[in-house]
Amino acid sequence: MPLYLDEIYFNVSNKESLKQVHELISGAMKSGFPQGVTLKAGPWFSNEEAKVVLILDIQDHSLTFTPFSGAMARGIVARRRLSPIVDWSTVEKTVKEL
Repeated sequence: MPLYLDEIYFNVSNKESLKQVHELISGAMKSGFPQGVTLKAGPWFSNEEAKVVLILDIQDHSLTFTPFSGAMARGIVARRRLSPIVDWSTVEKTVKEL
């Protein structure tokens, strides 16, 4: 199960742009994510930055390119940071093998 910490930063400058962000995330929660993407935790919205944080199981992250780039083209999304997450037991196993 390839888990990722997905941080999506938004262009929020007024009430309307915040409503667009809400619609985007709500729509994904209702209609689902791209094929091979499963929400494991979240969404959480930061109280310090205009970003949402998700934990996703992503089988092929290239399948997230189209919806993400569409949101960027509409000016809703500013950038994204997608970080792979490795469980602690894998870290322990790796350290023992060093």
